[in-house]
Amino acid sequence: MSEKSQTILFLVRHGQTDHGYSQQANLDSQRQLTLLGREQSVAVGRYLAEFQPTAIYSSPLDRCRDMADIIRTEVGLKDDLVITKQLSEIYSTEPRQEAGERGESIFETVLRDHRGEQVVAVTHQYIIGYVIAEYLGVGFRDVPCDFADIYRLVFADDTLVEATRLQPAQAINN
Repeated sequence: MSEKSQTILFLVRHGQTDHGYSQQANLDSQRQLTLLGREQSVAVGRYLAEFQPTAIYSSPLDRCRDMADIIRTEVGLKDDLVITKQLSEIYSTEPRQEAGERGESIFETVLRDHRGEQVVAVTHQYIIGYVIAEYLGVGFRDVPCDFADIYRLVFADDTLVEATRLQPAQAINN
């Protein structure tokens, strides 16, 4: 399969935050990147620069938008971030299956608007976990996804054919 017929989506989990996940949306939305989270964002951006992404999508929450903006700077992308609720965090009021379907809906957007390109989407652990679990046919809890992890998704036409976990910020996490 030639590289030109592939679309690649890098699903990126935001960097480390100042406190843990809360199922209460008003509390969880206040989470911010820590200094380590910002360093992770730079490391991820430098790693992704070699792929020359053409667009960066982000969850509307600050921790994701901040990371996406740091990545945008590191890759030298001039275009604005695309902020979308498709990548928003999952809270207790939303059924997990619906949340996973919402997360997967970013595929349609990327395949429609960026076919043959490489695109970054900064999102949350649960969105990534449910999307990858569905693809691999495993349980959500069987999908590792640490702060600043990347899942590289390769599409051949409209079919997801590969999902690979990457950890370019792992060295600074220790």
